[in-house]
Amino acid sequence: MSRYTYYHVLYVGMINIMMFVPSLLIKDRFNGAVSGMLIAMVIGTIVSLSTMACFEKFPGLGFPELCSRYTPKWFTQIHVLTALLIWLPGGMIAIYAYSETVRMFFYPDMNPYLNMLLMILAATWSCSRSTRTVQFIHEIMVLLSSPFILFFLMKAVFNDRINWDAIRYVAGYINKPPSFMTIAASTFLFSGYISLLIFNRLHTEGFRFRFRWVVPFFGIVFLIVTFFVPIGFHGTVGVEDYVYLWSMTADSMILEYGFINRVLFVFLLLFTGLSLLFVMNTWHTTIMLIRYALHRSVAVEEDPVPMINIWLALAIGALTLLLMKFLNLEKNQIISKIWLVSRFFIEIYFLGLMLYFVWRRKKEQSCA
Repeated sequence: MSRYTYYHVLYVGMINIMMFVPSLLIKDRFNGAVSGMLIAMVIGTIVSLSTMACFEKFPGLGFPELCSRYTPKWFTQIHVLTALLIWLPGGMIAIYAYSETVRMFFYPDMNPYLNMLLMILAATWSCSRSTRTVQFIHEIMVLLSSPFILFFLMKAVFNDRINWDAIRYVAGYINKPPSFMTIAASTFLFSGYISLLIFNRLHTEGFRFRFRWVVPFFGIVFLIVTFFVPIGFHGTVGVEDYVYLWSMTADSMILEYGFINRVLFVFLLLFTGLSLLFVMNTWHTTIMLIRYALHRSVAVEEDPVPMINIWLALAIGALTLLLMKFLNLEKNQIISKIWLVSRFFIEIYFLGLMLYFVWRRKKEQSCA
């Protein structure tokens, strides 16, 4: 069962190649990005493994149930709302960014609202399914897409056109002090574990995480690739000239064999699937948090799907479509920065809460 958590870690690491983190790190490549990444590796590893160890003590229980068990009702409601405010904006930011990226490269003349609507419909249907169904969709999508994405990343790393001197030059700025934004953004590549807030309900008694080293390994590898590969392709100065950084990096590669010559089109299709996977996860978590706040729902298998799931999914989709009227790429980038910093603090705070819950559990057991 631990593999399902690692699927979340894997796709969150991969999706950051195309969104959130790369452009923020590239802007600070001469001003502490490298040292910030090293600090983020340490923080991300400690927070992720510690939180996973805490959830391991409570198999079958999600974060809302733990709050209800060990804190007052009003305190629980506040923290459920706080968790909701992590997940809901994340999905909105991702679906807007990817819908615009795909539209610009595939069909720039298409109405942006229609393109966004098509992606929202796919996301609302999938996020309204039961928790176990969502988990199975994760497994299928990750197993289908990750081999191709990893192949393209390996092709980029070992490409003859990559300039290792440019990479070594930027790496030499390791002595520059990092900005807080760099550290907060970089830790997001380790954040796949936070899906345990809801998906820990699927774990049975006696569950244990195996191969925990996978979490820091994925986070560190994807962080290094995310930052250094575009520099190797576009140079230390030219790398800042691109709005769609990794799209242009993918377009710098070709497939010498096969019926598809340009890597870009396959790359974008694969990451569109991953973006919908991310949105499905964030919005499903939002739905389950709202349902717990309303009537303490903790069901992981529901057939047929309850109507409240569908109505909440449609409401989230409609809100996202409405927000598109007020967004552009620049505003979305600003919102992304605010969200990344907020998520950083909330994840650390939630770790503190989980440590408190473990302490309360040990205290109860010692008194029994």
